Amino acid sequence: MATKRSPIRRRHIGGNAEYKAWREAFETGNDGFNELSEFGIVDPVNRIVPVAEMPAARAAFKEQMADAWKRFGARFIAEWTPTDTQQLPAAYREFGAP
Repeated sequence: MATKRSPIRRRHIGGNAEYKAWREAFETGNDGFNELSEFGIVDPVNRIVPVAEMPAARAAFKEQMADAWKRFGARFIAEWTPTDTQQLPAAYREFGAP
């Protein structure tokens, strides 16, 4: 029998669950699996946004990502393993060293 997921509460913001949700975005620049939606953060790539609103939606996501990079970037870089195709994560290229 499936268990009911408990809703994410405010106390999880800044915790391990939020860090895990941001890891993909730090690596690729997008939230491809929509994990950040549990924290109220929506990547405009994952939803239908009117063309006129897309630049503002992307800017808002990048701003939230920059804030998360300041909080979690050092931890992410410590765990980061470069690959043949990606020497630096997208957040590092976008925002620099945490």
